[in-house]
Amino acid sequence: MLKRASLAMSVGLLLLSVPCAPSVSVADGCTASVELESQYDSGAVTTRASCKSTVDDPSDDSSDTHGPSGNSQTNSCHDSSGTEVACWVEDHWWSSALNLYCYTVQLPVDDALWNLHRDAQGKPQGTFNMCRSYGKEATTEAPYWSETGPVTPARPGTDPVAVVRSSVASLGLHPPTVGVGAYVYPGYEDWGLSWWVGAPLWLWVDATDPLQWGTHTVTATQDGLTVTATVTASRVKFDPGDDAEPVTCATPGTPRPWNPNDPLSHHSPTGCEYTYLTTNQLGDKTSRFSVSATVTWTVNWTTTDGQAGTFTTDMSSAATPAIHIGELRVVLTTPSH
Repeated sequence: MLKRASLAMSVGLLLLSVPCAPSVSVADGCTASVELESQYDSGAVTTRASCKSTVDDPSDDSSDTHGPSGNSQTNSCHDSSGTEVACWVEDHWWSSALNLYCYTVQLPVDDALWNLHRDAQGKPQGTFNMCRSYGKEATTEAPYWSETGPVTPARPGTDPVAVVRSSVASLGLHPPTVGVGAYVYPGYEDWGLSWWVGAPLWLWVDATDPLQWGTHTVTATQDGLTVTATVTASRVKFDPGDDAEPVTCATPGTPRPWNPNDPLSHHSPTGCEYTYLTTNQLGDKTSRFSVSATVTWTVNWTTTDGQAGTFTTDMSSAATPAIHIGELRVVLTTPSH
């Protein structure tokens, strides 16, 4: 173990990958192209794909939301009394939460309906749907606000989720590169990355690579149905490797550059960190904890015929930094005169 004392010492190692153009790989029957909307530091990449046949990725075990039965094309819809109703009437989809038929509207940002649903910067938040009943008790349409986008029942025909999956695959999302605030100390290189029990270890992924953390738009067309999806990195989960619960962060974290004047107790400004409460086997250089990361991407999609839904897909790190966690001991000595 390392026993060198320091009154104000902190460490950091920035692990970054070099940004590169996304590789395009889509299912059979589809063609795709990738266009950069802006420079990579903006994190914006757009992919457009055109598919001629229904495709799906059986190896993708991510979660789906598309009406009451996920990706099924045989959905059934029921009202609050349990009576089966049509899932679609023209361009209106059945909302079991409202017991009404709805469709999403795009209101101008200055519309007064947004006044109660703006963030601190005045930007509209959420979604407005126009809803009404049908049949003998038909009503006029009225706006209903929702915090999230709509999730509609499926329509017969082309499976939009399968089309979206193929387009998301064409982005070629990268496994996250794990960054840890640990350091290879000069003179102790054979110990590798080292850190201290009880001190916050900063954690991050490489947000300079938009295919590790960013927001992308994909658009695909199949059998006359166009699907547009927004693919956003929504959280990252770090496994510290010591059998503790993973750390979940809503941001990519903050890199910690080496600064010998930065106290070990300094916390990450984004709160993405972990504090080890146990050391590795003292004196054993091979006793280490391996840190891994999994980024969850949230995919929100809509179609030209009014369908909408969401699902998530995960990307896990391929390389895991190994850290030796030791004790920092301070030895008091009598100063010389």
